[in-house]
Amino acid sequence: IEGHVRYFQSLLPATVERRVLFADGSRGTRSVQFLDGLRMRYRAPRLPRIDGATTRRGFDAIWRKFVRARPADPLLLYFAGHGSPDPRRDLDNNVFDLWGGGGLSVRDLAARMEELPDDTPVVIVMAQCFSGAFANLLFEGGRPDGELVERDVVGFFAATRDRPASGCTPEINEADYTDFSSYFFAALSGVDRLGNRVVGADFDQNRFVGMNEAFAYALLHQATGDVPVATSDVFLRRFVNKPDHETMATPYARVLSWSSPAERAALEGLSDALGLRGEHRLRAAYDREFGPGAGRSDVEDVTSAHRLRFIRLAKSVVLARALRQSGDRALIERF
Repeated sequence: IEGHVRYFQSLLPATVERRVLFADGSRGTRSVQFLDGLRMRYRAPRLPRIDGATTRRGFDAIWRKFVRARPADPLLLYFAGHGSPDPRRDLDNNVFDLWGGGGLSVRDLAARMEELPDDTPVVIVMAQCFSGAFANLLFEGGRPDGELVERDVVGFFAATRDRPASGCTPEINEADYTDFSSYFFAALSGVDRLGNRVVGADFDQNRFVGMNEAFAYALLHQATGDVPVATSDVFLRRFVNKPDHETMATPYARVLSWSSPAERAALEGLSDALGLRGEHRLRAAYDREFGPGAGRSDVEDVTSAHRLRFIRLAKSVVLARALRQSGDRALIERF
């Protein structure tokens, strides 16, 4: 987790104001776990800045003194840590684990965001397990059946609401880090966590890498069991009613023709990795994952995760096409 925070801080321009919450907020506490040979050890954090503890009190203080004090500024929230399912088994209200116990739930964060003016845009990147539930911040109260919030909210999450993520490791060699946010930020910034130049994420060749392209880059290149999700995926599944058997019957060539350059690159790369061929690739992937004889899902199975990424992305493309064809101008504009 410390490595993720340090890498993210290194990417921010010096002029960008930021606040960092880490562990108990102390530079003296041995809160960082690391692997020394075969032994697990602990040391104090080595971060350029720490502004408080990752506790409810620490979060509320930063929100009150820093975020709410700058209502006109766009807000980027990056969460690098552990996540858990909701204790009451409501997977739409999962939590970001806080230091010392407890958590910040989807609805907790939704309540904080409601304190901001409606014209304050918010971008959220989350690397923790079960983080996809936070895509519900699109809706009033963080509830999946709520009205759309007025503000612009965009989010990218390492895992769907029901799956773990691979972000945490005691390894000290950052070349071995394969978490979602490392790929996302490397694509977005053009520099990986080792300082190497990253190319190949400008899928539309406009000399600028957008967040949609960074997300597609992570879908394509992250070789783990993660199944990332974006707020656009959740938006489409809420407002476009199209059963899976119809969606998965869509010819592959048609899906590609409806795709953005980033979506097309991710679909083609995942399709090649999975050995899919022909016009019925969506159905073939879906049946392999969910059909008779598919077996129990293994969250660490990389091939299965790639298949799920392919299925989810293809479905989003088909649903987006259906939305554009619906004539619902208000929803199309919000999308």
